[in-house]
Amino acid sequence: MCVFPNRSSFIQHSLAMTVSLLMMTSANAATDQEEIQKLMEEVKELRALIQQQYKATETDQTTVSAPIVNFSPTQPATHINLYGFLRADANYIIEGADNDFNAAAKSTAEAKDKLRTTVKTTRIGLDFSTLNQEAKIGAKVEVDFAGSNDNLRIRHAYLIYNNWLIGQTTSNFLSSHAPEIMDFSTNIGGGTKQYPQVRYNYKVTSTSQLTLAAEKGNNSASNTAIKYQVPVLTAKMMHEFTDNKGSTSLRAMLEQYQAETLKSDKIGWGVAIGLNYKPIESLKLSADISHVKGNSHYIYGSNAAFTVVKGNVEQNEFNAVQIGGTYYIRPNLRTTLAYGAIFADDTNSYAQSSRTDISANEKVQQTWINFIYSPVAPIDLGLEYINANRKTFSGESYRDNRIGIMAKYTF
Repeated sequence: MCVFPNRSSFIQHSLAMTVSLLMMTSANAATDQEEIQKLMEEVKELRALIQQQYKATETDQTTVSAPIVNFSPTQPATHINLYGFLRADANYIIEGADNDFNAAAKSTAEAKDKLRTTVKTTRIGLDFSTLNQEAKIGAKVEVDFAGSNDNLRIRHAYLIYNNWLIGQTTSNFLSSHAPEIMDFSTNIGGGTKQYPQVRYNYKVTSTSQLTLAAEKGNNSASNTAIKYQVPVLTAKMMHEFTDNKGSTSLRAMLEQYQAETLKSDKIGWGVAIGLNYKPIESLKLSADISHVKGNSHYIYGSNAAFTVVKGNVEQNEFNAVQIGGTYYIRPNLRTTLAYGAIFADDTNSYAQSSRTDISANEKVQQTWINFIYSPVAPIDLGLEYINANRKTFSGESYRDNRIGIMAKYTF
């Protein structure tokens, strides 16, 4: 790998050499005072040109935000941008799951008056873009430390070629309209999961685009293994409002899987609609609604995809909602008040067979309020209170109430 030489030094040395050669040549040829005077004027002009080029080079260098590297003499230059943040979190669990972050859908209120701290949400990423007039070429790699035992974990790793994306990133079915939550687990009714996929993006109009993807399935079931023979299909239609007022989306997903012990095929599906809108510059409103059947891995807090009852595969079905607003009290201080919930169908065979299963929820609800203050760029300090509870099909109730604080340095 070689880095391009310093343009300022290169230009100065080149022009200086040119001046010297001209002086030598002209001096030999000069036979009278008129030619000597002409030589001096040329030297002044070249000196002014050197100063002009030097100033232009300094200006260019101050506007470059990322290094340009050339991996081989035959390859085009590539821009590389390093980004990420260092983040520290502390959660004081009033009553809830013994977890670094909220786990409202799984809580048995096993922890009370307990403090947990972590830095595992710290994130590092690299964006690549290659200068090519014939195609749009790019890539991304992003990791954090939220893997098993706080090990390094890949979040995003993909390449872009024109309208195609190949690799791992956030599911095409998931919402980009969630109210802001500080808790790393995200909110009930939302989702942030990343999956391997092949995605195609088509720009319908200047403000609308259609995205289609084939994604890796990752459902879980209560009492059997799941086998996938084809990928999950997802679609999203996104529309951006004018004047940066917000966006809206329609989304759908379709999957086929097999309850492996029974060799029984089932279809899972989902539809969703979401909205972000800014009625005024200091207020952003968010809302999203989903209806899903036979799926457990997209929406945070959902039950198992299905259970087996007397040799039959019975699928869970539910509605999910998230709604809230973020208000900027000052340019460097904002607050969000929001609500998220999942309501499962309690009349179908899945619900009837799960009356004794305390991990299967009839409903999960969560409200939260946070304040995020930026005393100076690029530091953010946050405080958040979450009040959540779940109710099982058998009528048992459990809470997950906690206070979180966060400090983050973004680079």
